[in-house]
Amino acid sequence: MTIREFGECVEYNIEHNIKHAILGLGAPGVGKSQIIRQIGKKYGYKVIDIRLAQMSEVEIGGLIYPNESRTKTVWLAPEILPDEERDGKNTILLLDELTSCTKRVQVAAYQLILDRRIGQYRLPEGTFVVALGNREDDDGVYIRLAGPLADRFEIHYIEPNFEDWKNDFAIPNNVHPLVVNYLSFKPAALHNQKTSEGSMVFSTPRSWVRVSDILHFDSDVTKPVIRNKIIGNIGEREGNQFVEYCKKHARFVTADDFLSKKLPAPSAPEELSILVSSLVDKAGFLRNAGDEPNGEQKGLLEEIILGLFRMPKAEYTVIGLRGLLALNREAVKKVFFMMDDENIQRFIEDNGGVLGLEENIQRLIRDSGGGSGSGERKESCAKTSSRKTDWKKWLKEK
Repeated sequence: MTIREFGECVEYNIEHNIKHAILGLGAPGVGKSQIIRQIGKKYGYKVIDIRLAQMSEVEIGGLIYPNESRTKTVWLAPEILPDEERDGKNTILLLDELTSCTKRVQVAAYQLILDRRIGQYRLPEGTFVVALGNREDDDGVYIRLAGPLADRFEIHYIEPNFEDWKNDFAIPNNVHPLVVNYLSFKPAALHNQKTSEGSMVFSTPRSWVRVSDILHFDSDVTKPVIRNKIIGNIGEREGNQFVEYCKKHARFVTADDFLSKKLPAPSAPEELSILVSSLVDKAGFLRNAGDEPNGEQKGLLEEIILGLFRMPKAEYTVIGLRGLLALNREAVKKVFFMMDDENIQRFIEDNGGVLGLEENIQRLIRDSGGGSGSGERKESCAKTSSRKTDWKKWLKEK
């Protein structure tokens, strides 16, 4: 399954208050820990991240010591475990590196996962348990889980997926456009454990983020230090291919430079296509914005729409608007129809059918008092284009 699908399984447990422990197994660097942190932030749960490979059985299982009268033993629970008074009622206990820790640590964690307790300590009622680990063929430290322990988990095998990574992580977190565009042409490079002979470096989503950080500071890949740092993060084979790609495509106009009017739209069709794609990607927030984007989102969406109308060819404007509508049709329509720009309103009249807005335009014309003939339609839209109140009326009655 993809990382997004794994996240949906975790969210399902939270939304339905199902306390079954979940285990996600996948290659290093695919975003397993990141998705759990995102879920914690989304639902307001504190994520308590315990790296089991760095723990001893005492650190996870607690310590037995005599009571004051020295007649009984008392269990001293580890401080790192969820504490309702300290951490709040809602927590996610993230047991990371479960398949890389020793058998002794796995045994210590067994009762915590099985019974939600260790000694006298009990997990708070609002705690959900999620464990993560690598698979046997991921070329890392792997210690197979005992059958009884594995049987206590809902287990999912996670595979990297570029589209999910791009839409759910790369775009919202401003991963450098050169990284996103390169992986759009070569999605298999997102995670590729094939290394050059004698090397241990390979590309993962995590290592691509490090490359992005480097490029945000300095994107001149002709500098030896930048090239070497890229290779040090994603390997020699992939690094050299990426550097050559950057040299060839460094002239591409980025969405930020275009929207800020630092650079005009390019003329080459390939470069225009990439620019339009980058503009649509920049509106990725629309997927979770609902029908009513907030003020900041609305401002950025208006900026992107106006940018699309600066394209030298109308066909690229149409492609971009189609892309925006595919992200969130209702939100884009509301912002689109409210924009007080005569050129945009005229464009809607001329291209509404292509954009799938024909029915809305006909309704707008009727609301404006126009007829059904083509001459009347053009005359009505011409009048409407100078009266923003008519657009507001259409939206109000929609």
